[in-house]
Amino acid sequence: MPTPLPPPGPGPFELSGGDLCLDFANTWGDRPRAETDGLRSYDHLLAFARQTGLGEASDLAALEQRGRREGAAAAAALHAACELREALYALFSARARDRILPPGALACLNAQLREALPHLTVQGSGPAPEWQWRDGAQFLTSPLWPIARAAADLLTSREAPPVRECDGAQCTWLFLDRSRGRSRRWCSMASCGNRAKARRHYHRGRAEGS
Repeated sequence: MPTPLPPPGPGPFELSGGDLCLDFANTWGDRPRAETDGLRSYDHLLAFARQTGLGEASDLAALEQRGRREGAAAAAALHAACELREALYALFSARARDRILPPGALACLNAQLREALPHLTVQGSGPAPEWQWRDGAQFLTSPLWPIARAAADLLTSREAPPVRECDGAQCTWLFLDRSRGRSRRWCSMASCGNRAKARRHYHRGRAEGS
């Protein structure tokens, strides 16, 4: 019998992008450095799903067991996840820089939506029914379904805060800019912001010294 997975909660991923699809894109936050890639196995994808509450615990446990039995299929699902992640990075990086959306990245997102949306249903007989996904345990790629839908919602939204990409030299972190004046530049002042400040101080000191 599959071991139940723990409920959503603390985990290995930093979820500070402000939207599910941006948090997923940020599972590789510094793309020039391969060692910062957080999706290196199918179990990592399930860890992200568990941490962000994507799916029922029983479904995720079933996927975990299937992934271990069906190695080739799990590898293909991981490949699809990485393709979607990089498509989302390309789309929202372009949005952040006011560039045209890359057609190939948009095609990748639409392909995921074609797979995902037939599994989206409205459930509940009360006054407040909810969207729910069905058949999640049957598809190793089901953790990608809500991510693709979140990306489509954000791309088409006219009311969401603007998407920004960190101005750090190597950082590719994406986030919703909820700051006053919409002037946020860094993923975090404690990391990239302080490094940029230190570089400016260093170069200013060298210039004054010369």
